[in-house]
Amino acid sequence: MTRPRVGVLVGYFDWFSGYQETALVKALEPLAEVEVIASDRVSPIFSDAHLERLGVERTYAPGSSTERGVTVTRLPSQERRSMVWSRDVRRLLRERDFDLLVQVMPGQGLSAAGAFVPKSERRIVLYGDNSAMWSGLSGWKQRLKWVVFAVTKGQVYRLVNRRSDVVFGYTPETLHRLAPFQKGCQTALLPLAYDSNTYFQSEELRESGRAELGFQPHERVVMTAGKLVPYKRLELLVDAFTEIAEQQPEVRLLVVGDDGGDYSTSLQRRVPEALRSRATFLGFQDAEGLNRLFNVADVGVWPALPAVTIQQAMGTGLAVCLPQNEWVGHLIRPGSGTYFGPGTPVPTLPAALRETLTTFDFGSSARRDRRDANGWLAGDGIARTALNGLARYPA
Repeated sequence: MTRPRVGVLVGYFDWFSGYQETALVKALEPLAEVEVIASDRVSPIFSDAHLERLGVERTYAPGSSTERGVTVTRLPSQERRSMVWSRDVRRLLRERDFDLLVQVMPGQGLSAAGAFVPKSERRIVLYGDNSAMWSGLSGWKQRLKWVVFAVTKGQVYRLVNRRSDVVFGYTPETLHRLAPFQKGCQTALLPLAYDSNTYFQSEELRESGRAELGFQPHERVVMTAGKLVPYKRLELLVDAFTEIAEQQPEVRLLVVGDDGGDYSTSLQRRVPEALRSRATFLGFQDAEGLNRLFNVADVGVWPALPAVTIQQAMGTGLAVCLPQNEWVGHLIRPGSGTYFGPGTPVPTLPAALRETLTTFDFGSSARRDRRDANGWLAGDGIARTALNGLARYPA
């Protein structure tokens, strides 16, 4: 039986990122002949310091090659303000004969080009836009940004959606936020995915990692991971740790993503001097290192914003403590974590974290159960969701 040909059109495609598009491509590869069409640029979300640590250049060599069993075609591109474009993308799409075209994050620019090429293949579009992306702006700037967005990108989105079969959003808030540009479109939720071959439970990694970092078997390690920036409100985690650690000497803090900047330094200084020996700050990690640290930890906390590291952590069975909002309020299944809020009836972060630390089982068997419960967020499950969603809406 001939496998279907699937094109994945995306502005930035960086294997090392572990982002949704990489997990999706890995999961689609056994089901179809996949070709990724992307720019020759590394996503600007990664700083030069991050890339230097990973040994990655800022640009890729243009052309087609086989990468991890997948054909990846990188096009010479122009970049402006986190948007990328190539004059070759429409020509290339006309030459291809895909059965399905997946347009990932049209806001990056390049993947929106599919809407300007008449084709007979089925199409789905994936959006990650949400208000968290603007959370670093003041209220009036956010309102102004929305107005500008509505008359620029919003109109492009409207065209992209009109020429697609199904529109997927990574969060419930994504679908609500983009609803004005999705009228008449079939929409569905498609959460950010993790690669189960990269993020997995391992007792061996847990034991060796904890020994290397000096964590004792009886200690409970609370961690967060990602780019350390003020709008992520990581000071809330530091303060919660401080409140709990003063009463529970077995609690440790692990912060991953320290870049030596002002905010990273302020977080370290926020830890009371008496507790600093129980707080560990580490720099940016590659996927292998991040998986190891997720296994080392017992509870993961992301105080304010969505991040793919949440799903990656959940793939290792790490219990999570998350805000109850439209960004991440769909991720926790019974027993996999705890939600927190501003207060009654949802507990505050310190209360929710204390509850998680004192009531959850952190043994290997319980962790394995959490890992299995979180399997719906793995790339292969997400790929099936995307294809099944398309099947529900026949052409």
